[in-house]
Amino acid sequence: MRLSIYNIFAASASALLHGSGSSFCNVGTVPTTCQQLKSDFPNITLLPDDPGYLNETKVSWSASAWERPACVVVPHDASEVSSFVKQLTASHVPFAMRGGGHMPIADAANINATGVLISSTNLQTLRLSEDRSYFSVGPGPRWANVYESLNGTGLIVVGGRLGPVGVPGLLLGGGLSFYSFNQGMASAGGKIRAYECVLADGSIVTATSDNEHSDLWWALQGGGNSFAIVTRFDLQTFYDPTPLIAEASYGSGDPVREAFLAAVLAFTADEDADPFAAITPIARWGPNYTQPAYFSTLFYNGTAAPTSGPFAEFVNSTTTGLPADDGSSVLSKLPLASYGAGYLPAFRAGGESYGRRQKFRVISSKATKATIQIIHDTYFDVLNSTGIANTVGDFFTGLAFNPVTTRMAEASKGSPYGIPVEPAFWVEQSVTWASDEDDSVIEQFLAEVDTKIEQKLQEVDGYSSYIYLNDADKGQNVFESYGASNLRRLQEIREKYDPERVYTDLMPGGWKVAHAQDATQASARSY
Repeated sequence: MRLSIYNIFAASASALLHGSGSSFCNVGTVPTTCQQLKSDFPNITLLPDDPGYLNETKVSWSASAWERPACVVVPHDASEVSSFVKQLTASHVPFAMRGGGHMPIADAANINATGVLISSTNLQTLRLSEDRSYFSVGPGPRWANVYESLNGTGLIVVGGRLGPVGVPGLLLGGGLSFYSFNQGMASAGGKIRAYECVLADGSIVTATSDNEHSDLWWALQGGGNSFAIVTRFDLQTFYDPTPLIAEASYGSGDPVREAFLAAVLAFTADEDADPFAAITPIARWGPNYTQPAYFSTLFYNGTAAPTSGPFAEFVNSTTTGLPADDGSSVLSKLPLASYGAGYLPAFRAGGESYGRRQKFRVISSKATKATIQIIHDTYFDVLNSTGIANTVGDFFTGLAFNPVTTRMAEASKGSPYGIPVEPAFWVEQSVTWASDEDDSVIEQFLAEVDTKIEQKLQEVDGYSSYIYLNDADKGQNVFESYGASNLRRLQEIREKYDPERVYTDLMPGGWKVAHAQDATQASARSY
């Protein structure tokens, strides 16, 4: 017999805010608040037995992020978001805000029975300005929806590489994009003209680079969810020819490994890199693998890709040491809308990636031959030594070497994240598995492998402390890696706009600048 979620409260009233230590939480008020919300907003409040409740709580592709909130509210605009924030704050009821739900951490964009989920499902703004200079997007669409809406206009915005990724999470964490090698991070350099925000007191403001909320505008470029709930992003548009895209498969084996890692390093370290070229190189290991296999998304923002240089090494050629399988690296004109939409089915109910458990973790290094070999070889050596691929059901893993070029870092200056201006790798470790019974095994594997990788990187002076928020795992020190002055400024802005810590303690999910170690002890780096 299924227990009522309200009976669960009585049984587990002491299970509060995931260890946040908040003074806000009063679990006894949560069922009452949900009933009041249902009375006040009957058409946009979902109780656990209402149709649509389960769909809202399982939007995330990853089962590890599925929770059972006390109720779900689905506002249509900033005014309704404001009403919910004010009512939940007055009732001292914890809550979460969900965008696309791509982050696989359980409480990053969801909440358990101690609180209320504010869903962005109905916040679906997609609107091109009259002068076509910016595109307004709500927190509800995925990047596939954004690109589809712009399809045929000749315009594009700097956004996510994969269509299923949500808009707000990517932008509030900085945002890697196919266009980053030319334009920097998606949120940097004024590419977000304005943020429409609901502040912790329920007031609705617009933050731009030159109004009274310019400090908030700066903080939202990579400071996460500590400051406001963003209900609209105004994104700078630019002319975009139909790009050239390929999904290349290079096979496996030692010669491929050596050529692949050398090509990734050459692309990343090239001081004269073509800014219109992008790669997403990945080494994968799955069921029945005996060694890693190598792949890369190839993207060129132009009508003709270069025939020489580091990018050309990834394109199918008989003269390179990196030949692709079956011509898979041949570039073809493909609208970003079509490319993004192609990934959507796999991340929806019934898709191959939906409903399994997922975890991301990131480790950063300087871009050298020694560092890329250390990260690759140590990761797969530990994987083999533990036997995890054979003992954990539906185990699959990918090691994505996100290249950070000098040009990309330079173009991202002035934003909170303080990226070191040097070639680097942000390596995303992604792991997929089937059962929550193996959660601890996955945790132990990642802890062991990262400890060994970091130790070896330190020995060759190749370690970087920078942590990219959107690929980070719970417990990684994201904001400490932004540099002391940037962290201090973020903390001051958070205190100004949310002195009662509503978006820190009452909305506990995600990384919080207030929880970062004292800025005076953080890295002295700032840019």
